[in-house]
Amino acid sequence: MNQRPRIDVTGVQGASEEELPLAVVGEFPRLNGLYRHWTGKLNGRPMPARRDLPPEEMREFLGYIVLVDVTPPPRSFRFRLVGTEISSAYGRDMTGLYIEDIPTPAYREMLREHYGRAADTAQPVLHRLTFMEWPGKVHELVRLTLPLSDDGKTVNMLMVCSAFGDELKGHRRPLLGPDPP
Repeated sequence: MNQRPRIDVTGVQGASEEELPLAVVGEFPRLNGLYRHWTGKLNGRPMPARRDLPPEEMREFLGYIVLVDVTPPPRSFRFRLVGTEISSAYGRDMTGLYIEDIPTPAYREMLREHYGRAADTAQPVLHRLTFMEWPGKVHELVRLTLPLSDDGKTVNMLMVCSAFGDELKGHRRPLLGPDPP
């Protein structure tokens, strides 16, 4: 498997991530379903627009989706919509907030990197990540970030979906601490 090396995005212990090849998205049913839906809306374009993805066609994914506005320079990312399952997993609703409002520095920097990569390349990206929100509250997930564009060229929104909890059974490996031998 051709993976990017793991990096510590902030120099702070408690966060780790790796970019996964998009080919493994099929190992995560929800992410694979959303990816297939997204690719089905391309219609010869590099990425679909938000208007191409009506909520009624995506009921099974809605609780796990985050829509992120990509703001013009100086670029930032605003949480337009955060699904109920995501809000429940984090214990709060980030809808309407900006990435700068995230209190956990390691996670904020991971998001900035992941979202920036999807916005810069106009390509889907898949990441496995673990971060500690506070002592005793560790999040482990696999996240798919899909670019959207109103004009077919400039990424103005991201559609993000995560697999976590029981969905990762059989896919878990420690990301915090040293790599296994």
